[in-house]
Amino acid sequence: MDILPINFKALRFCGAWKEREDDNICIGFLRIFYKYVKRTIYILKYTIRYAVFLLIYEFTIFDVVEVIRTRDRIHELTEGLFLGLTFVTLCVKYANFLLRENEMTDLLDSLRVKMCQPRNSMEKLIMEEHSRKAKWSTILFMAISFATGLGMMVTPALELLMGGERTLPLKSYIPYSLSSLLPYLATYLQHFLTLFYAITLNVSFDCLVYGFTIQVCAQIELMCYRLTDNLRSTGDISFGKKPQTNASIEECIRHHLLVSTVVKKLRAFFIWTVMIFFFFSLLIVCTSIFLVSKKKLLSFEFLSMFLYLNGILLQLFYYCWYGNELELKSKDIANAIYSSDWTMVTPRERKSLMLIMISSQKGIMFSYHGVFALSLNTFTWVSKRK
Repeated sequence: MDILPINFKALRFCGAWKEREDDNICIGFLRIFYKYVKRTIYILKYTIRYAVFLLIYEFTIFDVVEVIRTRDRIHELTEGLFLGLTFVTLCVKYANFLLRENEMTDLLDSLRVKMCQPRNSMEKLIMEEHSRKAKWSTILFMAISFATGLGMMVTPALELLMGGERTLPLKSYIPYSLSSLLPYLATYLQHFLTLFYAITLNVSFDCLVYGFTIQVCAQIELMCYRLTDNLRSTGDISFGKKPQTNASIEECIRHHLLVSTVVKKLRAFFIWTVMIFFFFSLLIVCTSIFLVSKKKLLSFEFLSMFLYLNGILLQLFYYCWYGNELELKSKDIANAIYSSDWTMVTPRERKSLMLIMISSQKGIMFSYHGVFALSLNTFTWVSKRK
């Protein structure tokens, strides 16, 4: 995978994504047995996909049942809500991704066209810088999320070793007794697998939004570089002007239209899941703060809850920060044109440049008709609500 490799490898590991090149594996002596190997791999992948799907959705259903059962007991209701809302949001993201895989493939293909690829060392540096930013954002969020999950998994085991009661890492409805050791260990293992796959999927889905936003920012920076570079190399307006200048400007216009199309596809694919997450995040942050205040200071429960709260806030911050970066970066297009040597081009080319400037003045905002706009103002508003 050439675009956002960490995210798609994680999704592939969970059975939620299939690489296009998987259909072309045919090496040496396996050629004769290829159709049998392919069938086995196909069955294995779909087994993993549906097993993970059932694991996540089964836990979410039982967690919702537990929330309904304990609705009269505030503390237990809060404990059920803070993870339950996260899992409900994950289920929406998961269903959205599985049902719209073709749209995701189309989005990836839009960023693979020749126009979007680097042509020299400078453009390659621009793409590598943004890819590195997307990579480390994913790694940081993944590390915090798994540290939180580890804390949740270890806490019940430590309490049991210290002579406490048998408790499970996650709060959910259990329709059978845990008094025997075997059912307890089996349920503990189920919670471990649920938490592991839930973290992997949730981080991957969220970081796809950040990652694609960063990729769009890279394309905008690429376009700004090409515009200024082409206008710098035009030479005299009367003599010696390079004949490819007009073609280069037309290509920049097509590039700008392509970026706008990619943003529309990105918005159509993710906006509903982002809206649901932002709505639930208010409740998640509030319930998390309430639970942290009830835990013993510096205990394992306190630390795991504190990490969970920080993970949610980091998630919100990433959404808003990179959405804000996209808006600012898109406004830089007009500045790049204005600061370039635009006086050396023909009147027809100036009109084309003016068209790009006008369309980029408002900036590209990731929002749903202005609602749930991904910007730092939104993050400030959400932070104040807690």
